Amino acid sequence: MTNRRFFVTSALAGLALPRMLLAQAAPGKVPRPDIAFRVPNPDPRVAGLVAQVSQERLRADVNALAGFGTRWAEGPGYGAVEDWMAARLAEAGPGQVISRQPVALPMGSTRHNVLWGDAMSGREVILVGAHLDSTSENPGHAAPGANDNGSGIAAMLEALRILSGQGFTRSIVAVAFTGEEQNLLGSTACARYASHAGWPIELMVNLDMLGYRPPDPAAPLYIEYDRGNATPVNDVAAAAYGRMAVRLAGEHTGLAIAETDIWDSDYMPFEQQGFPCIGFYDGGASGPPYHTSGDVPELMDFDRLEQATRLLVATLATAAELA
Repeated sequence: MTNRRFFVTSALAGLALPRMLLAQAAPGKVPRPDIAFRVPNPDPRVAGLVAQVSQERLRADVNALAGFGTRWAEGPGYGAVEDWMAARLAEAGPGQVISRQPVALPMGSTRHNVLWGDAMSGREVILVGAHLDSTSENPGHAAPGANDNGSGIAAMLEALRILSGQGFTRSIVAVAFTGEEQNLLGSTACARYASHAGWPIELMVNLDMLGYRPPDPAAPLYIEYDRGNATPVNDVAAAAYGRMAVRLAGEHTGLAIAETDIWDSDYMPFEQQGFPCIGFYDGGASGPPYHTSGDVPELMDFDRLEQATRLLVATLATAAELA
């Protein structure tokens, strides 16, 4: 994580970017400032959705994911993990399309991204993603992956439960990626397909580790947004959405916030295809449980996971535009 560039801020900073700056990005990649930032104070409708976040449900999902023992994508039991994911997505939003996208892995096996929603419904898409697989020092034997990335999957499921019955101007689509721990194979396949098929992605939101218990309780949650990387045309839109998320964190959470670039997770292939990308990250890659068999639920901070999920619900509801 040494390549990260950190910008610690007040969670109330950066309410909007100048219209002149926004206009420099390519058409179709820029959030409309009068929409994305039209509510200067907390929206009571969003606050009502945020209030529904359940730590109990988050904990249950993390425990279930860690309970597989390992979610190593090359392991023989990974099919059961995919089945669990598809079933939970179906429960989170009844009536939504659940699909699987094949991903070829290095040892010759084929695994799948699991998707919720229809990216070609005719509306712009807010895409939220989190990786389902895990790794450790001995991934074939034990890789519970509670925080990395059971926490991200649990937050995504909880947000879908809360938001699936709401009316939005934009469509929310969710994907559980496989092969993140094998050089982002699942998200690379998904991003290439999305670009080829013409998915109208307005924003990609990535969730990778949200429940780390840091030594310092005041440690921030990182709101990441694209600051260059492969495709500069999407930077201004990504910054606008990242700063929107900073504002929402101040309105709906008690977390300290830091801003940084995106780096080495499933948003990178989408950024390369030109889509605006942001992410939420808890700093857990610097902690002892990271990528070990000790990444278990007992070491997580479920209060922080709940707060991060509140931010996710607020961000998706605001970006998708409540009708």
